[in-house]
Amino acid sequence: MLAAPAPAPAPAAPTSEKVTFAADAFFDKGLTAMGVRVLSNLAEMELENRHILRILGYRLMQANQPRLAVPILQRVLELAPNEPQSYRDLALAQAADKQWQEAIDNLNEVVVRRWHGRFPEIELTALDELNAIAATADTSVDTGRVDSRLLRNLPVDLRVALSWDADNTDIDLWVTDPNGEKAYYGNRITYQGGRMSQDHTGGYGPETFSLKQAKPGKYKVEANFYGHNQQIVAGATTLQLKLTTRFGTRDAQEQTVTMRLKGRSEVVQVGEFEVK
Repeated sequence: MLAAPAPAPAPAAPTSEKVTFAADAFFDKGLTAMGVRVLSNLAEMELENRHILRILGYRLMQANQPRLAVPILQRVLELAPNEPQSYRDLALAQAADKQWQEAIDNLNEVVVRRWHGRFPEIELTALDELNAIAATADTSVDTGRVDSRLLRNLPVDLRVALSWDADNTDIDLWVTDPNGEKAYYGNRITYQGGRMSQDHTGGYGPETFSLKQAKPGKYKVEANFYGHNQQIVAGATTLQLKLTTRFGTRDAQEQTVTMRLKGRSEVVQVGEFEVK
C-alpha cells in the first residue's frame, strides 16, 4: 500500500514585524485604508499584549489616524495603569483627535502621581505637553484639577521627543545643531540654549530636547540604542519620535517618525530637518 502523503505544514503565523512591514508598504504608496486594515491584524494577534497594542497605536498615529489609535491606547492603559507612558500615549492621541479635556486630564495624572524611579522627570514632560494643549485647544478646557502654580505655557521654536515601547530599555536621544554641537545626556545644555532631558535607562522614555530660539540651519536627530534587559515579546523595539516646531503655539507643526530597532548597540539617524 502506498503511504498517505504527509500533511502540508501549517503556514507560519504572521509576526508583528511582518505585519508592520506590510502596513508600511501600503502607507508609503498612499494606500492608507489598506495600511490600517493590515495593522488591525496586530490587535487580533494578542489582545492582552500591551507591547503589541502600543506598536499598533504608534503606527496608527503615524498614519494620522488618532481616532482609531485612541481605543487601542485606552486598552494599553487598562493593561498597564502603573506605567506613566500609558497615560501619556493616550493623552497625545486624544489631543490629536481634539479630545482636549480628556488629554489634559490624563496628562495631569502623569504630573500628580508618584512613579517608579525608572521614569525620571516624566512629570515635567507631561506638564509641558499639558500646558501646550491648554493654550492651543480650539475649545475652552477645564484646568481646575491642575495645580494653578503649574499652569504656565512655555513655547519653544523646536521640541524633539523620543519614546519607545519596550520596558527596561536604554535609548539615548542625540540632536546635533547647525553649530555641530551634539546635545545628549552628557551635554544637556548647549551653547545655543538647547536643553536635553534627564537620561532614561530603565523605562520607556521619553527623552526630550527643546530649544527656545532655534538658529537657522540643519539639525540631525539620532537614537543611540544600547539594548534592553528583558525579552521583548514583539521581537524588536519600536521607537517613536515627535518633532514639533513652534511647540506651544497655534502655529505648531508636528512630524512623527516610527522605527523598529532589531540590533543592539546601534546608532540610527531618525531624521534631519532644516530651520529657515
